[in-house]
Amino acid sequence: MAQIVLPHNEEAERCVLCAMLMDENAAATGLARLQERSFSGVDPRNPLIFRAMVNCANAKSAIDATTVIASLQNLHLYDQAGGAEYIFEILNAQITPGNADHYITIVKDTAALRDFLQKLSEIQEDYTRGGAPSPGDFMEKATSDLRAISEERSVGDFESAAEVAKQVQRRIDYISARSNDKHLTGVDTGYIALNRITHGWQRGDLIILAARTSVGKTAFAVNLAYNGAALTGHPVALFSLEMSNEQVLTRLLSSVSLVSGDKIATGDLRKEDKIKIRDGLKQLSDCPLYFDDSPSAKLGDIISKTRKLQSEHPDLALVVIDYLTLINLETKGNSTAEDIGEITMALKSLARNLKIPVLCLAQLNRDVEGNDDNRPKLSNLKGSGNIEQDADMVLLMYRSDYYAETGHKKDADKGMAKEGTSTRMLQEQVKAEKVKDTRNSISVVEISVAKNRNGAIGNFALMFDKDHSRFDNPSMNFQENIEKVKQGHSADSLSID
Repeated sequence: MAQIVLPHNEEAERCVLCAMLMDENAAATGLARLQERSFSGVDPRNPLIFRAMVNCANAKSAIDATTVIASLQNLHLYDQAGGAEYIFEILNAQITPGNADHYITIVKDTAALRDFLQKLSEIQEDYTRGGAPSPGDFMEKATSDLRAISEERSVGDFESAAEVAKQVQRRIDYISARSNDKHLTGVDTGYIALNRITHGWQRGDLIILAARTSVGKTAFAVNLAYNGAALTGHPVALFSLEMSNEQVLTRLLSSVSLVSGDKIATGDLRKEDKIKIRDGLKQLSDCPLYFDDSPSAKLGDIISKTRKLQSEHPDLALVVIDYLTLINLETKGNSTAEDIGEITMALKSLARNLKIPVLCLAQLNRDVEGNDDNRPKLSNLKGSGNIEQDADMVLLMYRSDYYAETGHKKDADKGMAKEGTSTRMLQEQVKAEKVKDTRNSISVVEISVAKNRNGAIGNFALMFDKDHSRFDNPSMNFQENIEKVKQGHSADSLSID
């Protein structure tokens, strides 16, 4: 019988290994869905590297170039697996870790086909050796053996609950062992209370951040983009449809240098200010932030640019878009609501397909002023109920002194009268600071996680330094006091210093 060449896909195998080396989610998925024998052995180095990855996971270690090389050495497989040279050759593959599922499926299905053909060959050889005294029994066993192999692969787009449960358990075990911050499973937001509610920005999520004009949503979004890049070391894309790249960077410069935006704009700088600006520019230059300020940006352009950026930087961590109603469509629908629905659906699809969080800013309608305490609700999202429907998470911002600044003191008083304990305590702390320094430009901003498809909802407060376009966590002392209140202490008995 002629020897057939069994199916294999060395390129897909290398892509799987590359994705697993680059991304912990890809590593968890690969470990759950594949086995060492899933790799063909046509390139004998590939199954050995996968074996080293399994060894890392069993040791509750990260999976990256350094740990896999060490694992190969411990297993005495370093030279057989091609050593560091082959590991870095794999890492040079131009792939997107978000496509790991696609490559894993190719490897898994090719392995199943390989097993199927091998079993067919064994059945034929068994028959030629006279292994079929009873045709019925022979065919029944052969059919059963082939069916068992066929059922190892996922037919169509379906996966059994057992397969998915195995993947989830492996992901939980792997990420739990890797995570230093047990609250954090996604991209670090930079804000303690927000991380506790959301566990960070999650892959595949569309997040909507909404507020009335001038409350500070652009400043907050810019802070979130910077935190995502600076704290993870991974690239973050910021589409600024309202401000130029230079204006955005100037805001960030004020935030990181703590030199006021007015001083930077007018050039009224003292020697120490110039030193802070120089250091701030260096800090920003080292941060993997990518800006796009194309005016009248079209939805298709945003999607294609994001895809291109991820192809160049597979570890893209977050996309921020400022803001929703400035995105243009090639062909407009019959209404604004229909257009917004098309945009949010496309952004949700972008987040899922690229497996990255997408944060998009949105406006609140004027109806928010008709609410009992002027605090926004999901129903106040401007333009379409599709925003709420398509978003995985919705954050709403409220700042009581915004109403005082715009000459609506009664509205400000009405809102402050219904503040929660944590916000009231933070307001008192800010007032005490303003007594010491009348130039203090700090405001208290309430953030409400009003929708969270896959987690908790809740409210928290941040300090907004308007002069420096900067949002900060409350002090550690404040956070300790809040914990005491939760444990039953009276808020009036606690220090606000």
